[in-house]
Amino acid sequence: MIMNDNLLQLESLPNEIFAGIFEFLPCPELFQAFYHLNSRFNKLLQSLPYLTLNLLTNNNNNNNDFFPYVRSLIIDRAIDINLCRFMQIRSLTLRYPTDQLLAQLISNSSLHLEHLSVNHMHVSVLNYIPNLCDKVFSNGFSKLKSCHLFEWGTIVKNSQWTILPCLYILKIGKIDLFIYKSILSSCPNLYFLQLATIISSNTSIHIRPHLNLKRIVIRTTVFVERWTDDDMNICLSYVPNLEYLSVHQPSMIFNQKNDWLASIIACHLPCLHQFHYYFHIFDIERIMEPNIEFILNEFKRKFKIVHHKRYLSRFIIIRAQLI
Repeated sequence: MIMNDNLLQLESLPNEIFAGIFEFLPCPELFQAFYHLNSRFNKLLQSLPYLTLNLLTNNNNNNNDFFPYVRSLIIDRAIDINLCRFMQIRSLTLRYPTDQLLAQLISNSSLHLEHLSVNHMHVSVLNYIPNLCDKVFSNGFSKLKSCHLFEWGTIVKNSQWTILPCLYILKIGKIDLFIYKSILSSCPNLYFLQLATIISSNTSIHIRPHLNLKRIVIRTTVFVERWTDDDMNICLSYVPNLEYLSVHQPSMIFNQKNDWLASIIACHLPCLHQFHYYFHIFDIERIMEPNIEFILNEFKRKFKIVHHKRYLSRFIIIRAQLI
């Protein structure tokens, strides 16, 4: 009798309380514990907007009742699975994807993704980059709001791109100025853009300034071709309303001659509020240059002078090992 009374008290709780509790439970265990108890719990579980499944192995649980109701799917480490089993996913993250999984993503027309992340690709699947780029930028995912493609790969354009009105956040790898302009033209509502580097291009197109882009992050590493001041000048000339700029730059201790983009910013970015310059210095350079600390302090001093009181600016030194 006491157990029945406790069960009745539990079931008397409103759905909002259960939904708040369920948010902290892993998807497989949640369905195993509550699915098929009664029609109320079935409907509640099926309507949860945040169900997340993180697949770490190919040994999937035999209980797949929850697959059609998963909203966020993370597939890790070369796992193969049929994406058609997940009819309501809105967020898809692929880490080290297999060629079979990428082929599914490119050919599947029933996915209504709002968030897509494809990263840490093995060299054997790099041939899928052009087709996936074409699908994304031809509005193959018409509801896409954020997209993260190939952190250090090269973005290419093989077909005509169309307008992506919903895309607000884009994180990509290496691009040239032609691809950069194509992105700005295709994504009129883009708010945040992150890229590995931007380089010159033999192909040129004329576009209008992009007025909605407010944040740019350029995460260049020692393994990626460095941008030049000329490239940066062209890049920033198309985003007059930019409010935040962050640049990661591998050190050039022995040939640092620029003004830390101060003149380019003054020319093109009247609305800038914050500028962060991440200067990466590696262990080998500390060994080769005995006066490294003095040089770094001079860099910081000159950076502060050229950017002082124009906007919030920071010169950040990142000390790392060159592996």
